[in-house]
Amino acid sequence: MEIKSYEDFKFEDNKVGIDDVSITYLQNSDCTESKDETQSITISCRNNGVARFLNIKTENWSLENAEEMLALLKDFEKRAELCD
Repeated sequence: MEIKSYEDFKFEDNKVGIDDVSITYLQNSDCTESKDETQSITISCRNNGVARFLNIKTENWSLENAEEMLALLKDFEKRAELCD
């Protein structure tokens, strides 16, 4: 079986295409929350039939700086195989 990203996928026998990718990242709570709390952020990549777009969902995710968010996006890009 051959698995291809949506951009490379053609509907044929014995081929599987990846349409949506979603990853949820977790981290410990920050100092303003209970120590039992866990923070989560979900980054998804969806195809609307024309192009892929990113969606970010969280109720609470603490960052010390913008580089931390950029690192998450770069990790997602690599894992979702969005890079050339």
